Amino acid sequence: YDHFTATMASPPAVTPIPRVEMFVVICISTAEAAAYTFMFPFVPFMVRGFGVVEEDVGLYSGWIASSFMVGQLFSSFLWGWTCDRIGIRPVMLFGLSSTVVLTVLFGFSGNLFQAIASRFVLGILNGNVGVVKTFIGLVTDETNEAQAFGYMALCWGFGSIIGPTLGGLLSQPASKYPDVFPENSIFATFPFLLPCLVTAAIPATGFAVGIFYLPEPPRVALQSGQAERDAAAAAAAAETSKDTEMGTYPLIKADADDAAEQLAEEDMAVSARPPSGAGAGSDSSPRPSEDCGPAPGP
Repeated sequence: YDHFTATMASPPAVTPIPRVEMFVVICISTAEAAAYTFMFPFVPFMVRGFGVVEEDVGLYSGWIASSFMVGQLFSSFLWGWTCDRIGIRPVMLFGLSSTVVLTVLFGFSGNLFQAIASRFVLGILNGNVGVVKTFIGLVTDETNEAQAFGYMALCWGFGSIIGPTLGGLLSQPASKYPDVFPENSIFATFPFLLPCLVTAAIPATGFAVGIFYLPEPPRVALQSGQAERDAAAAAAAAETSKDTEMGTYPLIKADADDAAEQLAEEDMAVSARPPSGAGAGSDSSPRPSEDCGPAPGP
């Protein structure tokens, strides 16, 4: 009981989350969400600009929007296998650089095929959606992994907010903000390039930090550390079992000892008392009561 109470009262210390690693994870998660959602506000206008008839605008808008995830559907297992062969760091950096390049190329799309192809190839070359989860599992332990995965979910939600916001505010800037973007600028020729450039800045920041400061997580060391933690947990469980056998019920054990000692003392007292039929001259023979009259003669 005491050991269990002490364990519950003092939980293990929480390991600090590695800052550089989590910064890159934040950039990746935010960039993935933003790169997936930033085109939703303007993709129908883009499809119309390609000369697609009005009744087919919704169909081809769906093709462009879904092509990114279709590419990831085909490449996710490949990138997981690649991580086991060459490491997680190069795969993550390659995914970030692919997001930068292909997001910008999407803004230069001049026809429907180029738009769909750039999004599909981005999904093929970027497997960070699954890889980043493995990375978090390797750079954290059981005391802080829940917090780290919470940051990942938070950043995905944040990217899903800023992506459509950037796409809606910055698309077709020459017509919305003619004082800043004149009609003869590149943003008039490619009206959806500006949101692509701004969105690409997010993974570019993650790549710049990761190329200099992101380490490769030591899988072997972490696995041995996990084995050590498992051994320590097994030893603690054995110690707890020993404590349970010897001291889980200290009050009951003390009461039993006291009862046994009391019985032993009573047995000793009974054995030391002389029998009631001892001689009359004995000092321990019972005396007649004063109110019962004289003792009978011999």
